[in-house]
Amino acid sequence: MGRRGFLAGAGASVLLLASGCGGSEPATSTVRRSIPDPIDWRITRWGTDPFARGAYSYLPAGTSARSRLDLGRPIGGRLFLAGEATEPDFPASVHGAYLSGLRVADQVLEARGGGTVVVLGAGASGLGAAGRLTDAGFEVTVLEARNRIGGRAWTDDLGGVPVDLGGSWLHGVRTNPLADLAVDLGIDLVPTDYDDALLFDTDGSPLAWSRLAHLYEAVEEAVLGKPSTRAMGPELAPIRAALPEAERRWFDYVVVSEVEHWWPAHVDDLALATAWEGATPRGGDAVPATGYAPIIAELADGLDIRLGTPVSEVRWSASGVTLHTPDGAFPADAVVVTLPLGVLQAGDVVFEPELPRAHRVAIDMLGMGHMEKVVLRFPQAFWDPDIDQIGYVPEERGRFVEWYNAVPWTGAPILIGFNAGRTAQELLDWPDDEILAAALDTLNRIFA
Repeated sequence: MGRRGFLAGAGASVLLLASGCGGSEPATSTVRRSIPDPIDWRITRWGTDPFARGAYSYLPAGTSARSRLDLGRPIGGRLFLAGEATEPDFPASVHGAYLSGLRVADQVLEARGGGTVVVLGAGASGLGAAGRLTDAGFEVTVLEARNRIGGRAWTDDLGGVPVDLGGSWLHGVRTNPLADLAVDLGIDLVPTDYDDALLFDTDGSPLAWSRLAHLYEAVEEAVLGKPSTRAMGPELAPIRAALPEAERRWFDYVVVSEVEHWWPAHVDDLALATAWEGATPRGGDAVPATGYAPIIAELADGLDIRLGTPVSEVRWSASGVTLHTPDGAFPADAVVVTLPLGVLQAGDVVFEPELPRAHRVAIDMLGMGHMEKVVLRFPQAFWDPDIDQIGYVPEERGRFVEWYNAVPWTGAPILIGFNAGRTAQELLDWPDDEILAAALDTLNRIFA
């Protein structure tokens, strides 16, 4: 069984997201390193980003996918909610966000037929909605709080090469309209083979994947094929407890890398239905060599987008809507709201009157997950530049268990480390230099 084999029937793939800080000075550490210092780096902090407040959504224990449908229901022919958290087929993905925007645009067209629309947010969902509505003859204005477009799809420059700090992969390239768009734009899509990977034990010694096969099978049996709202954790705990002490870290590695790094929350918080919801993406995953930037730019082409325009209040009634910003009020016949779930949960934008109870319950029931990256550019590659992924069994559960080799995408010696769920939340309290030092110490243990 391949490493990702047990996830083959587990529904939609997810965003691998991560917004942050960077620099060129390596962190200090008490560990004596033999690997070179990075010449550039980025550390993402989506969990503290006021315009995201997390990476992407998941189904917490006690919640079903119906909450996504409830959140996406039109309100009074005036309010329409989009975003990856409302997408039933491909939630938690960039193209799921885009599809939700197209869906909402069709809802607006059916309800209103024409007129003025304000779209709140210039991420993939907002741009998808705005583009379709503009093509249908609506007068559309997009209000974006950031000084850039893309939302949680953000391509940054790392020493002259593009690297995505937000959504990185095009999941299911045969079922992904953004993959089709990328091909039309002439973008090279670099496939990811998740089985093309090396694994290292806690002490840095190579570890054969075959030694973990029984653990993958145990996790598969415990969490797949059970469309229940019960938590995953209690299903997995007895399996771990029955293992020899030496294998428990291996088991934690399997659980973290194959579950929590796809649905970015601790298994105690995840509903079993998480692995059941959504449609199955087809065609494998690929990374656009250009990053997401040109895809997002194409979606935004020709649209009226007001950057640096945060919305503080949405007033709506039977007669229309008005959005309040520091630059004044924007009245319209309808509004498309694409705020991330974390922002809706924080109440950073006030709705007057408040959203209907079903929508408020859905917002409270759904979970906003955490996924963060450490992107490191080195003077040269000290790892196999042809491998896709590097796995590591850490002493501290969940910390830097997955590294992706970005050489195939960028042509530059770049490694990207991931942390998810509670681990990602914990590291948000660390200063950048400590996170960077921990990342380098992990790599040094593997490659020293």
